[in-house]
Amino acid sequence: MAKTLIGSLLLFLGLVSSAFAEEYEVRAVGVKFDPMFVILQPGDRVSWTNMPAHLIETIDAMVPEGTEKIQTELGVDVSFVFDNEGIYVYKCTPHWGARMGGILLVGNPSDIEGTIDAYFAEIKKDKSLLPAKGLLKKFKKHLEAEGVL
Repeated sequence: MAKTLIGSLLLFLGLVSSAFAEEYEVRAVGVKFDPMFVILQPGDRVSWTNMPAHLIETIDAMVPEGTEKIQTELGVDVSFVFDNEGIYVYKCTPHWGARMGGILLVGNPSDIEGTIDAYFAEIKKDKSLLPAKGLLKKFKKHLEAEGVL
């Protein structure tokens, strides 16, 4: 009886927490993502749509430690739930030269500015990440405007 009650309670709590999860849509528009930046909470879902000539790939050096890499197929709309707090930088690999990328801020990680500075340091080490420089600058301004920084 107690096991059934505890199981039911855990199931209910799981359903309640998922009921409060938010869903965000990021559309590919030309060679830009709209919106370019999404601020969300752990457990929220982000869907990328209008992706006929695009894909999503997280940048290994610019995601929270221990995060599984995302690399989707070209032309497929996709959706992911983000559970780990942190800053995720992603790109459309075929259009990375046109600076097609975006950033997700999941939760309220400690030292957001320090993380952004660490990502800038990665760009200095790896010039293939150079398109992320402008993206990170715009992201920092966006966070300041939103009152996050």
